[in-house]
Amino acid sequence: MESSKRKVQSKVRRVVLTTVIMGALAAAILSAQDKGVKASNAWVKLPSTGETEAMAFVTIENPGMYEVNVTAAKSDSGKVELRDAGQTVTFISVPPYGRVDMSPGGVHLRLLDLKRPLKEGDTIALTLSTDVDVTLEASAIVRQQ
Repeated sequence: MESSKRKVQSKVRRVVLTTVIMGALAAAILSAQDKGVKASNAWVKLPSTGETEAMAFVTIENPGMYEVNVTAAKSDSGKVELRDAGQTVTFISVPPYGRVDMSPGGVHLRLLDLKRPLKEGDTIALTLSTDVDVTLEASAIVRQQ
């Protein structure tokens, strides 16, 4: 009787220990994967005189093994829409082990209701939010092309 009780207790300990280890590993994997997402090469296309909108572009790199989605963007110069081929979208997908290079005819950010006229050389602060609670910061320089 005592021997079977010890066997059950031993099995319970192993199950609990295995569960704790698996949970810790899963948390570590997810945490490490999300932290590698980066934003770089940000710039804003100089709008024509009098325009209250502009296009912004950022390169987003995802070295992780899971897709990351940019779900929102903010700017210190006005409202921001996520766009793809001229249409408003609810997210921008960044593939695993991949990147998105925003461009005028493809995925980009649309700055709306600009608070002030932009001139070449200005810097615009962009903040991108993702579905994995990673916030990306980028300083976009206003330029012709």
